Amino acid sequence: MKTTVSLLALALLHGVVTAQTPALTLDEAVRLAQQHSTAVKVNAADQGAALARVQQARDRYLPNVTANLSYVRISDNIRPFTVSLPEVGAVELNPQILNQSYNNIAVRQLLWAGGAVKLGIRAAEREAEALRLEAGQHQLQAADNVTRIWQNLYLLATSEQLIRQNVRLLTDRRRDVTNLEKQGIVLKNDGLKIDLAISTLEASLVEIQTGRAINTFNLATATGSSEQVAIDTTDFSLPTDVAPLTDYLADAQQNRPELLALGQRREAALIGKRLVELNRMPTLSLGGSYDYNRPNQRVFPNKPEFTGTWQAGAFLSFTLSGLYTNRAKETESRYGLERLNTALDQVRDGIRMEVNAAYQTYLKARQQISLAQTAIGQATENFRIEQNRLRAGASTPTDFLEANTRQLQAQLNLRTAKADARLALWQLQKSTGKVTY
Repeated sequence: MKTTVSLLALALLHGVVTAQTPALTLDEAVRLAQQHSTAVKVNAADQGAALARVQQARDRYLPNVTANLSYVRISDNIRPFTVSLPEVGAVELNPQILNQSYNNIAVRQLLWAGGAVKLGIRAAEREAEALRLEAGQHQLQAADNVTRIWQNLYLLATSEQLIRQNVRLLTDRRRDVTNLEKQGIVLKNDGLKIDLAISTLEASLVEIQTGRAINTFNLATATGSSEQVAIDTTDFSLPTDVAPLTDYLADAQQNRPELLALGQRREAALIGKRLVELNRMPTLSLGGSYDYNRPNQRVFPNKPEFTGTWQAGAFLSFTLSGLYTNRAKETESRYGLERLNTALDQVRDGIRMEVNAAYQTYLKARQQISLAQTAIGQATENFRIEQNRLRAGASTPTDFLEANTRQLQAQLNLRTAKADARLALWQLQKSTGKVTY
């Protein structure tokens, strides 16, 4: 009696919560999970940083401008040195200019570096694109997580509905058996068997309530929703046609985010290899500077006043040691590229096996639905016959309970097969990277 009252209270509480909380459909749950995913948010931050690195690479086209300003006060313990020059007279070579200031602004513009700047930009863009593509992978993972939770809740909710219907049916039959007991047609033990069956079903309801509480909390956490979130348990239909396996394999090669991202990183590695080889090349730049100093060392003799001077020229830089120190870097970049090529092959093979497994699982799930539908028709007809026989007193409660158990199990098997098929379809779509909700 306590168990029945507790279950009734839980059912009433669930009814109140469901009435107040809008039912969440699967596509809504997926959308919320993707918005709430920390992995997606981290990826968005990584994309922002990658775009900043692209801009840094582009900034190498801009001139390099530096400015240096200084003021110094020197000691007065050095005596000036004076010499006499013909036709000039006495000249003080080391005048006491105690307050000195040296100010310089310089501009350097890179003209040629073997294409290193352009290649650096392309490499940064490839990495940024790889991170953008990886966002799709994180979104798929978030969707996969919430889809599994949602499917668990759907199966628990529909199972609970069937079991509660069965409890009500057995309760009605218990009243019939009670009347037959009073008439002496059946034994008291037959009624106890129905009571035991009801108690077993109520125990199953307790397990279902626990599973629903766990999965509801997980769904709320994954979607950032209230902990009282409810799901839409409206029945669903599956597509009637299944495309050939080759179509799904082709879609996976074109759409899987991790494969596309790895392809972009391979392109970046190829560019990086060329960049390393360019370390052997010289660089050419133009530049100039302007000095405004007190005293200006180009003025003779030095005077305690500001004087501006400038210079301009072309600069050729060549790191000769790079001719022999760059070999190890080139070897490293070559092995890094080989590693990425191997990783690409490994990912391709893994994706092909994943798609095939998901495809075969979905075909199996569709067959299980067909078998379950046949079984439920047989079990329903058997239950109808046994129920009529029990009412007529021509059968025992044991036979009725066996028929009822078979019917309930067939109903649960059909719901489970449908839920498994829907999850299998999702896994197939996810394996191709071409998802529709």
